[in-house]
Amino acid sequence: MSRTLIALMLALCSLGAGADEAENTPDNPKPLAGDLSLPLPCGGEMVFRYVYVLAQGALDDREISLGYPFSEGEPGYQQSFMSGYRRDYISGPFALGDLPAGWRKAVTPLLPKPEAGSPLKPMMYFMGKYEVTRRQYQQVMAQAQALANGGEPPACEAEEGMAARLPEVNLSHFDAERFAAVYSAWLNRYHKDLLPVSGRDGKSDDGGLGFVRLPTEVEWEYAARGGQAVSRQDLEARLFPRRQPGSDQDGPLADYAVFNQVAGGTGQGARLLPVGTKLPNPLGLFDVIGNAAEMVQEPFQLVRAGRRQGAYGGFVVKGGNYLEGELTLFTGMRREYPLFGADGSEQKNETTGFRVAIGALSAPRSRYKELFDQWKKDGRLANLTDAIDNTQDPTQRLDGIIAAASADPKLQAELGQVNEELKRNVALIAQQREEAAGNLIQSAALVAETINNYNIRLTNLAQGRDKAKAAGNQAAAQVFDAAIGNGRNALDGAVAIYIDNLASGARYTDAVIQAQFQRVRQELERKPVLGDSLVARATLFVRHVGEYRKNQRADAPAILKQLLATSGRPTSHSTEGNP
Repeated sequence: MSRTLIALMLALCSLGAGADEAENTPDNPKPLAGDLSLPLPCGGEMVFRYVYVLAQGALDDREISLGYPFSEGEPGYQQSFMSGYRRDYISGPFALGDLPAGWRKAVTPLLPKPEAGSPLKPMMYFMGKYEVTRRQYQQVMAQAQALANGGEPPACEAEEGMAARLPEVNLSHFDAERFAAVYSAWLNRYHKDLLPVSGRDGKSDDGGLGFVRLPTEVEWEYAARGGQAVSRQDLEARLFPRRQPGSDQDGPLADYAVFNQVAGGTGQGARLLPVGTKLPNPLGLFDVIGNAAEMVQEPFQLVRAGRRQGAYGGFVVKGGNYLEGELTLFTGMRREYPLFGADGSEQKNETTGFRVAIGALSAPRSRYKELFDQWKKDGRLANLTDAIDNTQDPTQRLDGIIAAASADPKLQAELGQVNEELKRNVALIAQQREEAAGNLIQSAALVAETINNYNIRLTNLAQGRDKAKAAGNQAAAQVFDAAIGNGRNALDGAVAIYIDNLASGARYTDAVIQAQFQRVRQELERKPVLGDSLVARATLFVRHVGEYRKNQRADAPAILKQLLATSGRPTSHSTEGNP
């Protein structure tokens, strides 16, 4: 088959269609909005889901929890050192402008809208929507010889039917890496223009071209937990949320995962099933729990005191497999498998497969200036408060002193170590302040909601008092008057707390407040009942902080009026006269 014919066949593949455009195909049996695809040989496609972190740029990241904090007696406790609870960091190499046109068109409406004044933007990576199937594996690996020798692509003879949709298992870690390498080479040769390019939005011809690889453990687990699609609380849970339509309760794991259910009394035998048989996780990924366990990129490390221990072992396998029982499955599950068998051959396992991710260089030349500028800002005290400018920043002044000490290399080296330690501590303080600013915004929104609730109660009390007076029941009217007095005191106290929060918020730079507001807004929008109301109150609080920063004072009556106007309810406290 000629290269021209192959190219024509592959051009028919869907490139980033939404659920209303994408068709049900062997490679995408469950189309979803936001699906992104790359061609495969012989007219196939590899479908991906986007994962993002709101970040200030390529050097920024987000701290997350991995593993699970087992309690004594809980299933899995005795292997806590394997899957132990720990902190790590996640980000992505691609900004929106780095994506090919089709992907950018599909993703843009689904990303959070840019906030005026906020430095945050989605930094993305891409995870395979399904585990790599037998058909996909055959399609790609059949190209290896032609790619190596520069010959014509082979004829298409990939497996068909439901068996072709089974996850490819009985592979070594090296087999999975070879698949990623061959697929990357094939895409680079025939469809380079369809790949994302880290730094494309800065300089189109000098970026970090995307390539296919195994996901890192952090990438895999963040996406498996639900990524940006779930709340911070859900992201910390043992399993991703499995909400059912019309209910706030999780559905059974059996609706989402293939595992051994014999212990549950169903009588079903444990076996591998085609991809897409069950429901997806909140991010749109299928079979992250159960079915085939999945290899990730880096070697295994034990967990010690909340961090990864310093020795490297075999390779990491995530998610559990179809032979596991339900009680042993959780999103942070990880196991160590050997790279080689007892006879020195590559270790393979009939329950283990893989899914792929798209990554890029962390520091492509096109991002050097951006990375350097962000690196210089990290650890600067001037970024913590408006009270210090760059000329007064002790860390920057120390840089100058170190440069002037070039005549004494030993002193210069010692001062350099002190300066780096100072910057590290400042960066830690900055991270803590950012988290505190986010918590302050959420707290203020809740205080504003409380103020509204107090106002509703005052309105109801006033109506009850008026009815009592109309009925001539003075005793009841006096009881209502006392309750109204207490309610007003409570409301005034809540307003005072809100204004205290304004004063605290004004101590942060506007950049910190705006960035944390964007993160908080994303979190609040997920709340099913109060989400819209809390977002409105957080928005007003951020505006009030800006006014307080400018005026260094707050007009309590005006603020109360604005808070109650935001609720859309009558402002009984501000309009009612004395009882």
